[in-house]
Amino acid sequence: MTKLRIILDTNVLISGLLSSLSTSQQVFDRVTKKETLLISETILQKFLKL
Repeated sequence: MTKLRIILDTNVLISGLLSSLSTSQQVFDRVTKKETLLISETILQKFLKL
């Protein structure tokens, strides 16, 4: 079975990493465990500025 390639919004990434019980965390966990997370250069730059 082919894994889905998914891009998450910067806000979902940040929320998922900061709040262990949030819906964003559940989405982040599922994507990183079962699918392929793609991060664009723009999103990466925004993330690294924080």
